[in-house]
Amino acid sequence: MTNTKTKPGPIEVWLRMQDNDMEIACTLVREDESTEQLDVEAMSMRGAQRELTGWVISQGYEPAGRWRVEAVSETDGKTLESMRQFRAKT
Repeated sequence: MTNTKTKPGPIEVWLRMQDNDMEIACTLVREDESTEQLDVEAMSMRGAQRELTGWVISQGYEPAGRWRVEAVSETDGKTLESMRQFRAKT
């Protein structure tokens, strides 16, 4: 018998601080490079990381590493963009 169920592929969650420093944008990137924009309620990058980690875990994924800082403000050192990879739970 052939198993017709396929395990979902890994995903990446990208967080970006918006120009006004009052809003964070989130993009979920799937293995096939398709994307989905997600709403973020948190007002800080750290809060958004916690918020999205919890949401992705509730969707059946587990972290595949830590949050990585991808861009930092040259003026004040704030994190402008961060990314984390997740994989489907086995």
